Amino acid sequence: MEQGRAGANRLRLIIAMAAIALVVVLLLYVSGIFGGGPRRLSATKLRCVTTQQVTPFGDKVLYYDGTTLFCLNANGTEQWKYALGPGARFTVSDHLIAAWSGAHLHILNRSGRATYNDRLADTIQFARPGRQYVAAVIGEGFSPTLLVKDANGLAVDSESIAYADRMILDMDFFENGNYLWTTALDVYGISPVTIMNIYRVGAMNTGEVDLGEEITYKVLYAGDRLHVIDTKELNLYDYRGTVDPFARRLVYGWKLIDNSTVGSSATMLFAPEMQTASAQQITELRVLSGNRRDSRYTLPNSCLGAGLKGNTIFAISADTLYQAELSAQRFSALKLPLNVPVTGYIGKLSNGASLVSSGIDVYLINLP
Repeated sequence: MEQGRAGANRLRLIIAMAAIALVVVLLLYVSGIFGGGPRRLSATKLRCVTTQQVTPFGDKVLYYDGTTLFCLNANGTEQWKYALGPGARFTVSDHLIAAWSGAHLHILNRSGRATYNDRLADTIQFARPGRQYVAAVIGEGFSPTLLVKDANGLAVDSESIAYADRMILDMDFFENGNYLWTTALDVYGISPVTIMNIYRVGAMNTGEVDLGEEITYKVLYAGDRLHVIDTKELNLYDYRGTVDPFARRLVYGWKLIDNSTVGSSATMLFAPEMQTASAQQITELRVLSGNRRDSRYTLPNSCLGAGLKGNTIFAISADTLYQAELSAQRFSALKLPLNVPVTGYIGKLSNGASLVSSGIDVYLINLP
């Protein structure tokens, strides 16, 4: 009998010691002793200001001070700079930068090295880089010419007939940069109509689609489909411009503010259109994904911007970061490590960090 009680006491002692050891290990883990603790919310003030075309570029930040294009890393340290001269603009992809001023086009790689630097035949309206090509719209006003060059400036494609009496609104590359879509406005029609053209770069036009009178403002590519979003609907098109009649979804009153196109699925984050005006005060969010997901979220407070980070939604108010898993019912809140209020949301980096502003000052917030 005594031996049984002694054995039971030893067992309880072993269990208690194991529990204490587990608590100690968890405390050490949380404190970061093992290097695996949770990332802390931190903020870095960058040397750029909001008037300098501050732009996320992968896990880095670009800005243009009126003469020079600068690249900063996530710590705010200068990585490289490139002289563009006055009056320049630029756009980026994950791999290339296209910058232009007048008729002068610059193509830069991620290291800031110019792979092409020369004048084109006419004034550049805008340009868009992809993985290995750059598309440029040249010519004054209506009836422009679309040029496609490789990263070294070698001419690959040119198209002007399709844009007679039209104005090109937007364009981008898809399917590993081998295809290109454009949207253009027919300015002489009875009513304004948007036309989408789809090209295989260096080959031929694979499709032309009449998108109707609604204003198309975003085209995404995922799962072999172009997700075309206008002020009324979301529609899916294949390479040849054939619409999927069963995939139409109503988005009237909502505006796309972020998206994630990992793999074959597109996850799209919307906010009420009236809340995304010049003074953003977002209180509601909507997520569309696949053919079924259509989820609504109410934020605990009005926010200046929101985005997607993996399977997490985040939103930033004047002093707080809100986060929630896509399947969660509640947002968690973390105070921002800033002694000034956030007044604007600029965008996010590929590592999930967010660019925000307070007045004209720019801060990089590393999310946990």
